[in-house]
Amino acid sequence: ATPQAGGRLSAPARRALGLRVPPALVLGWHTAFARRTRSLTTVARLALPLLLIVVAMSAWTTISRFHSEPGRIGLPAALTVHADAGLDDRDTRALLARDPQVAAAYPGVEVAALVPGQTATIALRGFGTHQAPYPYALAEGRPARGADEAVAGQGLLDLLDVRVGDWVRMTVSNQPQILHIVGRSIETENAGRVISTSLDTLRENDPTLTPTLYQVRLHPGTDASQAAHRLTTAGHGRLDVHTVTNPADGLSPLRGVAAGVIAVLALIGLIELLTTIGGTVREGERDLLALKAIGLSPRQITAVTVTATGCTALAAALAGTALGTPLAHWLINTQGRSSGIGAGIAQGPPLALLAAFGTAAVLGAAALSALPATRAARRRLADTLSAVA
Repeated sequence: ATPQAGGRLSAPARRALGLRVPPALVLGWHTAFARRTRSLTTVARLALPLLLIVVAMSAWTTISRFHSEPGRIGLPAALTVHADAGLDDRDTRALLARDPQVAAAYPGVEVAALVPGQTATIALRGFGTHQAPYPYALAEGRPARGADEAVAGQGLLDLLDVRVGDWVRMTVSNQPQILHIVGRSIETENAGRVISTSLDTLRENDPTLTPTLYQVRLHPGTDASQAAHRLTTAGHGRLDVHTVTNPADGLSPLRGVAAGVIAVLALIGLIELLTTIGGTVREGERDLLALKAIGLSPRQITAVTVTATGCTALAAALAGTALGTPLAHWLINTQGRSSGIGAGIAQGPPLALLAAFGTAAVLGAAALSALPATRAARRRLADTLSAVA
């Protein structure tokens, strides 16, 4: 047994020594976790800033996904096209189809609808057809494929106090419309108070209904502004083309805020780490004579302190990552639900980034502890006796 700060070596530590694991690694692990209460407190203090950094990284990743993959947040179309009254549906579709950068054009309508018990209107949308359904971004349920089937935003579900699987009744131009909600879509407009179905479903209730707009999806890599200008020119003034506004454009400044928060949290974590290293080195001074007495060299004694710091940092990194990722998803999805967009928008950092983050934290902690540990291990005998006294 070695008179470490935590007392006698535990049974796993003694077995590790029996298996010829380097003594510095065993004693370093023992030093880090011998005192459970104190070790847990140290790990918690280091894990808290790491946890918050993971939350900030998740917010950054979510905002970046809004920009890079708008289709996953309910914006599959890049352009909205309104045709002149003199241009019928067939001619409009043919005009749009001739553009080589247009991947698909979905005819549709959007009208205001009244629901029982509410004075405010909701948005009723009919996009696409049964043969070419509109690619709604679903967070729950399934797409609306059959007759009278629809998907709804979180804001509408909350407004009507319904959920996926329920039937809802509304009034459109004094005509009743009953729809079966089979999925929850991510809606970034109208506070999520949107119910969407196919144009064919709305035509079953009103056969004279004609498209009033077209949602145009472009091929990947196509510049939306250039495509809009090209379609406007091709329409000879008969097409009114607008690029779809991405709500994430207004969130871009938040990425700078997230970067600043990460920097501040990293500084806080660095201060906590230096405090931990100082405490580990001071505790190691009391064991320095014993370590030298059992034959450990100054380099091995240094390795004990570095290993203890690295083990503590590793435990903090694992705890911060394991707790921070679900916490970030909960916070982001809760915010999405309260805004009407709905849950399901949270995106965690890639696993490779989290692994690199944890590895950097552990290696950084070990590197920072190396210098003070080396100085302490090479102290003169008289200085060591004075420190112990």
